Amino acid sequence: MSLMSLLSPVAHQLLPPWVAQPRPRPQTQATPRGSSCSRPRPAPPGFCGCLVPAEPGAGELRLVGGGGRCAGRVEVKHDGEWGSVCVYDFHSESGWAAVVCRQLGCGRVARASVCAPFGEATGRIWLQPSFCLGNEEKLQDCLHFGWGQHFCDHNRDVGVTCTDAVELRLAAGGGPCAGRVEVKLQGRWGSVRDRDWDMEDAEVVCQQLGCGSAAGAYTAGGRFGKGDGPISLVVVDCRGDEVTLWDCEIHGWGPYTSFHDFDAAVACQGFARLVGGDGACAGRLEVRRGRAWVGVCEDAVDMEAARVVCRELGCGQALAVLGTGRFEAGTGPFWEGGFSCTGTESLLATCARRPARGQGCAGHASIICSPYTGFRLAGDSLGCAGRVEVEAGGTWGSLCATGWDLPDAHVLCRHLGCGPSAAIVPPGGSFGDGDGPLRPDAFGCGGSERHPGECPTAVLGEPACPPGHAAAVNCSGMAEPLRLAEGESRCDGRLEVATSPGAWARVPAGLWDARRSTVVCRQLGCGVPEKVHAVPGSGSAALPGLRCNGSEENPAWCNVSGTATTPTGSPEEVAVVCSGSRRVRLAGGPGPCAGRVEVYVEGTWATVCQENWDLPHATVVCRQLGCGTALAAPGSARFGPGTGPLWPEALGCAGTEASLWDCPALARGGCRRGGGAGAECSEHRSLRLAGGSGRCSGHLEVRYNGTWGRVCAKGTSPATATAVCWQLGCGAGGRLVAAPAQAPAPAWLAWVGCEEGTRSLWRCPSAPWRLQACSPGGDAHVTCDGDGDGTSGTTTPSPGSRSPQGD
Repeated sequence: MSLMSLLSPVAHQLLPPWVAQPRPRPQTQATPRGSSCSRPRPAPPGFCGCLVPAEPGAGELRLVGGGGRCAGRVEVKHDGEWGSVCVYDFHSESGWAAVVCRQLGCGRVARASVCAPFGEATGRIWLQPSFCLGNEEKLQDCLHFGWGQHFCDHNRDVGVTCTDAVELRLAAGGGPCAGRVEVKLQGRWGSVRDRDWDMEDAEVVCQQLGCGSAAGAYTAGGRFGKGDGPISLVVVDCRGDEVTLWDCEIHGWGPYTSFHDFDAAVACQGFARLVGGDGACAGRLEVRRGRAWVGVCEDAVDMEAARVVCRELGCGQALAVLGTGRFEAGTGPFWEGGFSCTGTESLLATCARRPARGQGCAGHASIICSPYTGFRLAGDSLGCAGRVEVEAGGTWGSLCATGWDLPDAHVLCRHLGCGPSAAIVPPGGSFGDGDGPLRPDAFGCGGSERHPGECPTAVLGEPACPPGHAAAVNCSGMAEPLRLAEGESRCDGRLEVATSPGAWARVPAGLWDARRSTVVCRQLGCGVPEKVHAVPGSGSAALPGLRCNGSEENPAWCNVSGTATTPTGSPEEVAVVCSGSRRVRLAGGPGPCAGRVEVYVEGTWATVCQENWDLPHATVVCRQLGCGTALAAPGSARFGPGTGPLWPEALGCAGTEASLWDCPALARGGCRRGGGAGAECSEHRSLRLAGGSGRCSGHLEVRYNGTWGRVCAKGTSPATATAVCWQLGCGAGGRLVAAPAQAPAPAWLAWVGCEEGTRSLWRCPSAPWRLQACSPGGDAHVTCDGDGDGTSGTTTPSPGSRSPQGD
């Protein structure tokens, strides 16, 4: 395509002369032959024409007129006077530009021209380099005709743009990995104009920005809006494997003034993602290597890296970095090395890299983010009682009391440093409604979570909150003097004792025994000790000793052998697992309400034997998880046998028990059929696109209460398509239209109101769940930008459900 066909007549008049007459295949880093630059003038009288090396020493260098120190007209200083450099270069691969960029510390050459791209100088012409290898230390080290000796004019004043002067970004996409492609030249951001912008071009942009592979290549106008500034680049042709956009063949370097009808835009898949959790904001960390997702070792990330990941995914704040255990282990290769982040980076890919800390990989790194960035109590002056308010997306709002209960209150009170909740939760509206919106989000805390953001929540299908029904809480106000840290819940982990407000000390193993652990578990409301063990010392301050006889109600009544903490000399410290840490989960399935039954006891996840497993057992599990009733109790053929140890207990559940721990124990008869007992619950929710050309297009359907149903297009926001496509691993965007079904089909939902940036359908508000018929032609039909290749996103995480409770 002709470059000039893309530019308006006005723009044509504003182009440099060499662009006005482009040759068929212009070169990226040299002026095309046949341009309007003048031919060399005759040599002046007395000009010897000899090539001589420069004199050592003097010769400062600068770039002028390019908006910064790394772009502009090349000028050198000689005898105290600045002058330009001209070149009549018959070779397209001249080395002089590489010498200039390296001498100035400005990276590599992005673009170079010998036709005064930054205007003609008016003073002296000091140098005319004739031959450069490209590895010279300074420009004057190249062969030239002597200072002030030249046979080219100012219309051959050379200019260069080094890579450090060129910036790339995506604008108007709501995040760093989607939007209109913009390039900063001469200090101004401008669009990239290309009618034939394709996936190879988009791939280079995404990889350069650390956003993984490209999910889509677009014309910006219909998706992200047209630019309104200059045009920086025109007609870019990439193979797809270039390191930067400047390494591609670029037919026109601006800035130009023209229409923005063909501004380029991209959507990237992202560099990081969390999988295996209850949505896009919790799970195993995977990163993009080439065009495949790979796991990350648990010692490769820390809380600073987690903050970056949560920010990149639009998931609020980072709550925890965990190893293998919380989420089912993944398979496949691992990312080599680790990430060293400051916590302020916008993308994990921009963090510094570091080598691996050890040999091999102990397990997958997992991260828990929370969309809730703040919790507080309002409407009461005491500080530990009041109306429950949460912050999400920068907005504070009161929480609806419809789904609020005592386990939720316990977790919130402890998080706020107010001890456990009082035994009775105040009725909704006890402290008013506040000024912000009433959020319908239903929390499903089990009571052992460290932070309310760790609790499963449901938004999709939750009814609107009645006016005057804001959740309330009345905490005990007594902060607990100890805690269990770095475990799977607040009821297991390394023992720490408060030495002063905000200061904690760990306890050396020493002569610690179960009597002391009994006091710890009782004080935390975590039942009784299941396991007491030693873990490697952390090197932080530790108490010399803690003496309890086991009858104390509070560790403060125990004797402390010393009043000050000291750096621990013990190689081991105390860790306690209380019975309150017991939990159950459904693993290996499409969500937390369907899968293989696994129990967390004595600090380890174990699978459950298939012997005697039936629907009453599955009913107890579903009730314990807050997942409704049991629909099926499959064996290992459905969700796999699992890889962990076998839970040795044999149970005789009647189906009415509140948890598995309440079921009577039976005589152990071995586990001949192995592990893999499963459950599918009525609250299991799945997502799919049906009736299309593949799994990434079709009618939007959700599975609820064991039945698949459509989503009506009526009232459903366009951003819902993006959330669905992200969740299915089908690209970073999509389109939603109302389409008639070939045959009538019931629908579960309508008025689904996902907002821009939401990456999971389960986080979107909607009308309540009910089977209904959509209006004629009113089924929601979604077409995603991607096809799902290169991802493992075939499972569709369902919304959170209630966590299991311990004793």
